[in-house]
Amino acid sequence: MSISRGFLAWALIVAAALPAAAAAGHLEGYVPAVANGAGKMSSYWTTDVWIYQQGAGQVQLWFNPAGRDNTGNLSVVVPLDGPVTFIHDVVASIFHTQGIGSLHYLADGPVEVVTRTWTPSQDGTGTYGQTIPGVPLAAASVTGTGQAGALRVVVNQSEGFRANLGLVNVSPNPVTVTVEVFTADGQAAPGSSSFTVLLQPFDMTQVNDVLARLDAGSRQGLIIRAGITSGDGGLVGYLSQVDNTTNDASYQEAFVFGP
Repeated sequence: MSISRGFLAWALIVAAALPAAAAAGHLEGYVPAVANGAGKMSSYWTTDVWIYQQGAGQVQLWFNPAGRDNTGNLSVVVPLDGPVTFIHDVVASIFHTQGIGSLHYLADGPVEVVTRTWTPSQDGTGTYGQTIPGVPLAAASVTGTGQAGALRVVVNQSEGFRANLGLVNVSPNPVTVTVEVFTADGQAAPGSSSFTVLLQPFDMTQVNDVLARLDAGSRQGLIIRAGITSGDGGLVGYLSQVDNTTNDASYQEAFVFGP
């Protein structure tokens, strides 16, 4: 059974202009990144999903591939028969495809969604991975909240690591996102420290090795800020920092610091 996605929940979020707040046990949200596909340094990323519920009977899942308008995507309805439902390789097993994108979920009762995106180690003896939790729709950064409502992540610029910035449009409208990189003292980082990203409806993008835009060097405490500067929409984001030698990854959910 497939159901086309409606816009009511998004309209309510925009109308309420709620401050960003992570809520335990929510109905609707996004896993900002899920994958079944090859990455850099001989990595191959796969996403497994756990859905925890108390009172929900089913959840609709949408896979929104990166770099496209996902308005017309249909959901796959997954029954929640126990307290925890585990889905191995969600992109391939549920959606029968490959690639990177975001996972939109809408349940008929409160849920928590947790995922692990992992790659085999280069020596074949194990895996490296990162835990990526679902983000409630109410936690999105929305148009009109200015710098205070923009998303932020913090990161060190270090040789031997790559930092990938993910941006997800959680609305049915196209938006332009401005990304800026600052040093720890709040000054513009040296190099190409500001750029824009166009996101189509329900689109996501991952800006790989985002710090490669800066002048070469080792810098601690960089701040990456991303906010919607055109279009009526909502944004969630993340930073994934990966060791180039092992492909060991760490995940950081983007946060809103303002009121």
